[in-house]
Amino acid sequence: MNAAGCLRGLGLAAALAGSGLASAQIMSNPGQWYINNQIYSTRVFNATVGTAMTTGSAASKPAAAPAAPPRDTTRFAMTPAPLLPGRIAEREAASASARRDAQARYLRYVELYRSTARKDGFPADDLAYAYQYFVVNNYQIHNDLVDVPPEQDPRLRGAVDGFARIEAAARKRQLQVSPLAERKVYQQFRAQLAASADVQKMNDAQKQEAAETLAIAYGVNFDGYLAGLARRDDALAQQARDAARTGVEKLLGRPMARIRIDERGIVAD
Repeated sequence: MNAAGCLRGLGLAAALAGSGLASAQIMSNPGQWYINNQIYSTRVFNATVGTAMTTGSAASKPAAAPAAPPRDTTRFAMTPAPLLPGRIAEREAASASARRDAQARYLRYVELYRSTARKDGFPADDLAYAYQYFVVNNYQIHNDLVDVPPEQDPRLRGAVDGFARIEAAARKRQLQVSPLAERKVYQQFRAQLAASADVQKMNDAQKQEAAETLAIAYGVNFDGYLAGLARRDDALAQQARDAARTGVEKLLGRPMARIRIDERGIVAD
């Protein structure tokens, strides 16, 4: 199950779609700010993953994983209470009520991450899963592959008749990231991150903060995407797509147009 399905299971979809977030909040994504301003996150983003994850082409097999990576290097001891929501809310909001609202929103994003991990059988206390979650779900936002009500679906709205609608829905299902592909992406990140000297130096708190950063950064994008589709606000939905693209491109060091996720994992032209 992707994060969209899990979000509906948590009963948050309607709340997020009607949350009233302004477009500017997507452009000033606090999770992305945190990524850009943390040395360890920047080093992991720019050095560890980009080249190694996308070497090769979509017509060939993905880059080979390093041999015998350190066992469980990407795992961490996760605290019951999230670490970042209050910290980011404190920076973002001036008033006490605004801070409470912001913190509650970011807590929902972290709970979405943890709940999706549980439902899909992945460990939430694993930096490799956090990377997989961020990349796969933002990839689906950018490509309009998220499961949304048919009347809101950009891939279905232009269908001229029922047959075209069925064909568009079938094509969307073919393009969506499958559970097998998600597992492969997780294995890719686990191998590459575990082999990184930077990751090996990170302590539990740093790994958890990095995981929550990715969860929150994605949550803000997803919030804006749902709101844009629900309101028929094409500019807001496009802003969310663009933010999703930027995040994935920053992490992988490749243009989104060259990135594909399938049963081989992440591959790039």
